[in-house]
Amino acid sequence: MTDEQPQPVTTVPSFPPSWIDADDLAWLARCERRIWLDQRSVHPPPVTPTADARARMALRAAHKQRILAGIPNLEDLSALDWSERVIQTRRLMQRGAAAIAGAALEAPLADHTLRGAPDLLIRTATTSGAWSYRPVAIVLHTRPTRWDRLLLDAWRWLVGQTQGEAVDPPGELWLGASGDGPALVKRQSASLAPFTAQVWRAAVIATREAPPVWFDNDHCPFCTWRTACDAAARETRDIALLPGLSRRQGIALRQRGIHRIEQVVTLEPGVLATLPDRLPYGGERLRLQAQALLSDQPQPTSTGAPQLPHVGFFLDIESDPLTREPWAFGLAGAPGDRMIIVVDPTSDGRSTALNGVPLILAPDVREGWRRVLAAVQERGGRLAHWGEAERLMLEQSAEPSVHRKLAPLLVDARHELGVRVVLPTPRLSDQRGGGLKAIARWLGCTWSPGADHWTLAWEAYQRWVRQPSPLAAIEMLAPAIVYLIADVEALAAVWRWLEAFVGSISANDGLPDWRAYRDTAATLEC
Repeated sequence: MTDEQPQPVTTVPSFPPSWIDADDLAWLARCERRIWLDQRSVHPPPVTPTADARARMALRAAHKQRILAGIPNLEDLSALDWSERVIQTRRLMQRGAAAIAGAALEAPLADHTLRGAPDLLIRTATTSGAWSYRPVAIVLHTRPTRWDRLLLDAWRWLVGQTQGEAVDPPGELWLGASGDGPALVKRQSASLAPFTAQVWRAAVIATREAPPVWFDNDHCPFCTWRTACDAAARETRDIALLPGLSRRQGIALRQRGIHRIEQVVTLEPGVLATLPDRLPYGGERLRLQAQALLSDQPQPTSTGAPQLPHVGFFLDIESDPLTREPWAFGLAGAPGDRMIIVVDPTSDGRSTALNGVPLILAPDVREGWRRVLAAVQERGGRLAHWGEAERLMLEQSAEPSVHRKLAPLLVDARHELGVRVVLPTPRLSDQRGGGLKAIARWLGCTWSPGADHWTLAWEAYQRWVRQPSPLAAIEMLAPAIVYLIADVEALAAVWRWLEAFVGSISANDGLPDWRAYRDTAATLEC
């Protein structure tokens, strides 16, 4: 063990176990620390996935079912228990079923058994007139990951063992969504020899010192060990806490013996200059981030950023998690000046109010964007948003004339903050550290239980829009309105803090008393 990583459990069971699940093998490509912790603990901690992870799993499951629903002659075994699924999968493959969902495969791997459940098995004809099967992995994202490929290779290996063929079978990744089908299909047919070698790497991982902590939003929210890694990183002030640090930068630092944040502060400029992925997070900015976390003080950057633009309105958009089509626009100006625009195909642009918030029901997304433009033009100034999503949605869903007028008024608050100050908001297993909620919470904003996650708003909107008369059931939208107002007011709070911070720097020619504003925001419920 190294002094940087605490050893959570001393018991080391034998590896591999009698059963090896293909899904667990995917962690080889995701996080070696997860493999190490799993093998050194008889009972993993009872930590459930985050709310965001649960929502993502539900979306993936819905996407998978939508894809499968469009496949003709599909045999679905998912309702059976595992042992019966194994038997029926073999029978269907022997009979030559055209497509099998809910398949269950098992095959010996040395003196153990590998098992896996491909999303889909598709029959293909062979040159001899017989048939074989190829496994399909159905994923919602459009860029295949290392773990997608590893999991598919595990299924390919299982199919090959089940079919008894000497040639490794191909597999397919069905990526993204395009109507009722995948947006892109990638074929995978490389030799499976590297896959079997990867399986046994896990045995080596289990006998080594603990792999370092690395936070990745693609897998940490799903992991039972996430809170343990949070605690380990905080206890040792590990460099994994640095938001924006790339994986390659982290590896390069650890290869130089740099594991703790305080070591980053003392690095020579020449060492910082040699790190990979230097833009946008390298060199002096990396040092400033380390200083911010160690001191719990925001650090002004040395870049000569231009004067902050005058912002008159703030925008937050909620969109369909599958199509990214906007369904609601949250707007906030001066305190008390708030407005929500909700897409309702049954409406004619009427206005109402809910919980004291003006509510406009737009018949379509384009009308929603027209209303946003009109509100901004009425109040003057620029329109601030957080990140690139709003700009992309404007480009994709507004009519050209509205896009042409509104695009020059947009201000990316995340970018404007990033070029002026580095904040002491650590990266953890459930956040990147530079997100709006993490920064707003650091300022003192709080979210009520009914307004703390986007799924609450989306589910409320879905229920409401299915009503025979949405206007008569307007109260059902309350959770969505509460969530939207909370997020857009958090954005306004962050921007006003930035204005005060930048103004204090200019006036005092030094580090301002940033706590004064944060303390006033401590009672703000966003």
